[in-house]
Amino acid sequence: MTDISEDDIRKRAYAVWEASGCPEGSHEEHWLTALQQLKEEAAAGIPQKTTRGSKLSVVKNDPVNAPAPKKRTRTV
Repeated sequence: MTDISEDDIRKRAYAVWEASGCPEGSHEEHWLTALQQLKEEAAAGIPQKTTRGSKLSVVKNDPVNAPAPKKRTRTV
């Protein structure tokens, strides 16, 4: 059986959360669903997908990652 990392579970739980419409307050259910899916895949011998970078690291509406507003030019 393959070791399942916390990062693998986190990524899968996020995907499960998105697939279910991003409801609030269901994080434990999504975590457990993700863990169960990964365990079943590991038992069946399905290889885990590996990614170099996570798209999850960018938070929507994060002011740090938001582009700076364009300055208005004054026309006379």
